[in-house]
Amino acid sequence: MIDTLLGNDLVINEDSCNLSCTYCLTGQSNLKQSHHAQLIFGPPTRDRYAEGSLLGRRLPLIAGRIDDTFRAPMLKVTGGEIFLVAGIMDYLREQAAQHEVLIVQTNGVLVREEHLEELRGWKNVVLQVSLDSHLFSGNSHRVQTESLHGKVLRRIETILDSGLPVEIYGVLNDRSAPEAPAFARWLADRERPPTFFPFPVRGPDSERFAMRPDQIVHIEELVERYDELAAVLPPRPYFDRLLSFLREGERTFRCHLPRLVISTFSDGMVTPCPNIWFSNMGNLLEDDHAESLRRVGETGLYTALLAERPRLNACKGCFTPWDTLSMYFEDEITLDELCQAPTYAPPVIRELIAERKRLYKEGRDGVSCGG
Repeated sequence: MIDTLLGNDLVINEDSCNLSCTYCLTGQSNLKQSHHAQLIFGPPTRDRYAEGSLLGRRLPLIAGRIDDTFRAPMLKVTGGEIFLVAGIMDYLREQAAQHEVLIVQTNGVLVREEHLEELRGWKNVVLQVSLDSHLFSGNSHRVQTESLHGKVLRRIETILDSGLPVEIYGVLNDRSAPEAPAFARWLADRERPPTFFPFPVRGPDSERFAMRPDQIVHIEELVERYDELAAVLPPRPYFDRLLSFLREGERTFRCHLPRLVISTFSDGMVTPCPNIWFSNMGNLLEDDHAESLRRVGETGLYTALLAERPRLNACKGCFTPWDTLSMYFEDEITLDELCQAPTYAPPVIRELIAERKRLYKEGRDGVSCGG
């Protein structure tokens, strides 16, 4: 069994969002019955984090049981859109005090100045903001009207100017890819440039939205302009993987993410990969939660997820910003290059990643299959 994890990717009310991105992975997932129903495309539901509320009872247990078992110093909180939850700042405040890094993923629409001021004061928050382009044409798989795009962009500009560490997660699709170089230039021109991670649209329905082969040239242009745009781009080898994925039409390289990060849900469900929600390993709200967590790193699914070459179709279709962790484990980038991203920059995070890689190389990282 793995005894230490880097992080927990906690998904809160994944079916509830104030945007309806056409390529949304929750709308394509088969993990839960609610995903089959594609509730993500309906009106968002409001919820509350407070003492005595359902989330108020569940969320501290879920994060606490992961931390008690695996001592994970990193917590990523995502949705859905978490700022739809009334009182979410109370939960984030509690968790920021208990983790070295708190990652907050959002589309930015509901983030207010007072949120940013408090988040900045905690000193250990990284905002991961979803935005495909600064232009409506490239962002139109995420927002359906130009007026809504303008509102989204104004909110995100406020976030970029807040002084918080920001990572921009930009999905590459048939509409956004042609604008990727201009989008990177727009980000680089900000007073406080974020780190921009472009990655391909994925999921069972991805062919409907995927970049066309003739659009790969726009990513090649990013590489050609790397020195000009380096302030906002991930390490150069990231684009070697990205271009390989786009040219081959699938992933051909190894993933190490499940040996480092686990995914949990606000209903207590646990699944081994934050990128693709494969299977239910158990429920952290049940009496047998400890038995569920003992299976982390030891089930047959880990063998497939951590194989030298991708075995599962979902893995073959997956490439995300998490890939820089796998690149470090495969000696494609250095620790310094990995830790240029705000998520991994804190010394405690950096040291843990290096230690986990050392144990992996020695065959002693607690993963009994796929090593």
